[in-house]
Amino acid sequence: MKQLLGIFFSRLGRALAPFQSIILISLAVWVTHIVLRVLLLFRSNPYGFPFVSKPDWFIFHAVCIDFMWIVNALVVFLVLGVLAALLVSKIAKSPDSGSCPKVAIVAKITAILYAVFHSAILLLTLLDNETQRFLGGHLTFGLVDTYKDTSSIIVFYDYVANDLSVPYLQFVVLLLMLPATYGCYRLLRKWYKPNDGFYVKKSVIAMLVFYIASYAFVYFIWTGNARMTKLRPVVSLIYNDLFVAKKAGGLAEADLANYRTSYQNLWQKVEGDSLWQFVDSDAGNHLPLYRVPTQALLNSESLKSQREKKPNFILVLMESQRGLNTGYMNPQIQPTPTPFMDSLAAHSHVWLRMHTSGVPTTGGVLSTHIGIPHHSRLAEATDLAHVTLPSFVSVLTENGYSTHYMSAADPAWDNLGVWMAKWYTAQHYNREREDDSTFMDHAIEYVRDTLSKEGKPFLATLMTRSNHYPFNFAAGMTDEQKNRPLQERINVTMNYADRQLARFIRAVENEEWYQNTYVIVMADHGFPLGENGVSTMNGGGFSNVSWIPFFIHGQGLEAALDTTTAAQIDIAPTVLELAGFAVPNIFMGHNLLRGAVQPSNNDMVQTNVGDSTSTPLPPVLTGLSLGAYSGYSAVGLDGYRFIAKYPSFDETFLFADGDTRQEKELSANRPQDVERLKNTLDTLIKISDYTLEKGL
Repeated sequence: MKQLLGIFFSRLGRALAPFQSIILISLAVWVTHIVLRVLLLFRSNPYGFPFVSKPDWFIFHAVCIDFMWIVNALVVFLVLGVLAALLVSKIAKSPDSGSCPKVAIVAKITAILYAVFHSAILLLTLLDNETQRFLGGHLTFGLVDTYKDTSSIIVFYDYVANDLSVPYLQFVVLLLMLPATYGCYRLLRKWYKPNDGFYVKKSVIAMLVFYIASYAFVYFIWTGNARMTKLRPVVSLIYNDLFVAKKAGGLAEADLANYRTSYQNLWQKVEGDSLWQFVDSDAGNHLPLYRVPTQALLNSESLKSQREKKPNFILVLMESQRGLNTGYMNPQIQPTPTPFMDSLAAHSHVWLRMHTSGVPTTGGVLSTHIGIPHHSRLAEATDLAHVTLPSFVSVLTENGYSTHYMSAADPAWDNLGVWMAKWYTAQHYNREREDDSTFMDHAIEYVRDTLSKEGKPFLATLMTRSNHYPFNFAAGMTDEQKNRPLQERINVTMNYADRQLARFIRAVENEEWYQNTYVIVMADHGFPLGENGVSTMNGGGFSNVSWIPFFIHGQGLEAALDTTTAAQIDIAPTVLELAGFAVPNIFMGHNLLRGAVQPSNNDMVQTNVGDSTSTPLPPVLTGLSLGAYSGYSAVGLDGYRFIAKYPSFDETFLFADGDTRQEKELSANRPQDVERLKNTLDTLIKISDYTLEKGL
């Protein structure tokens, strides 16, 4: 075997000897890409904030990813060049293709074309890097279409001049990049003996070994979808835009009118009143979701009263908090993993049928903010970072609120930081505060001692981290706890996160401002742990990943158990209603407190929620839940929850909406409901995807 490999690589080396130039070009280009990655990852963005908070977590992946795609391109050019050389040598009837003058010409032409290819890719890579620094998203055809006018070029120049990293460095790199690559290439040529197959053979073997090591490192040893999305090379972006995105397609303009009518009729039916009107105007960019408040709503006393109160908001997003493991949602679980949440829920308005509108974290967090489900096929946080999508936070910020996003996890990791910078007054993250305990210490101190004393109403959004797969991040976990099965280990980390939430609330609940504060507790998403045969995040939209806790605690909200179908897209309109603001928007969700009234004694029901023995049950509203989950989508409507592989509908599932644990599948017995909900889901997802791509 060793001799056979030796013979193979010797012959391969001789065959490739005429093409050693493109091997050296590949290595020189790789060095330049490493420099470009360093200039991207280890610098701040133009606004003075780190592009990524942990560049050391990115750089090695970047080096490996660039090496792999460069080798892939090298193989393509080598194959084409060698085939052309064999054809030429055959025509020239030369017994040794390596010594044929025409083969040398073919090799030279191949090298020139290869150099031109990489020159173009290097220039596009620099532009993509700067696009990420300025806009937070990759360079795409959609972005070019958005910023294709000349005014964008003028604005870009102004940004470069005021870059808080190093002004005009982009132009210096642009001028020196290709000459430096050529210089590196010439230096490498000095180390190689011309037309020596031995040196080529060693290079091929070394590159093959490093390629295998890079592949194993990136895809098996230290994976990370968010990091991979952020580090996508330009060749991958171009391929995706030309083939994948085009093949997937979106909502055709010709079909927009029909989808608009269907959506708006359904939205008004679920809303149940006429306080909002859909309009087709230049302000709404002809978007089917664009709606405006009527004068009756703007002049309502309830809205005016809430606005005059200037209430504060504390929104707590609990990482991977499963409804299936939350105590007050499952009284049969003893002991409960979430005793504090259970006790707080007993004095809050609780929604028992709340679903996430997107996974993973980016999907849940963005859906909560913008009132639209996650995109069904794009990596929304990165691919659509250039699109203008207002959130309930931007409305609060524009109306005098001090808004702060506090995260135990790095917002730059999955590009959430770019979005939060659009909406919030400030972001808070420190890699030394990634445990929920130290994170909550900072949140307590800042909210209580700084934010509450600014003289403004405020919103503090807290994103926890410790209850994250593989559910061993909680500080102080014993070896015995870490070795438990995932299904048991999650209870340990959920309990830890619950205790940290308790510390935060108890530290601020006696403050005067707290009496005018709404506390909103929910999850970004759940996590599949084998239920329904699913154990990965892209395995479906079942309740293990979509069913989440959600309640609002605050003055004027009576304790209640609400069985209205709801989703994260409802958060934005609900919060703005509590704040007293009714503004034109493109939220797909509904105000969950519409029609909520003081319940009568006849509405009291026996429950086991927390320490309560009787909790009022508010009138059930017509509800709608909608979400997109990594290849699957789901809708909850008219007493059912319908889940389907989207857009193919190869797999469909139907459950009763009240069957939150999804123990009885109904599609075989309800074919008409399946077909109706299939059409509804298709309409809603196409409308939401279209809106996300267009923006406002």
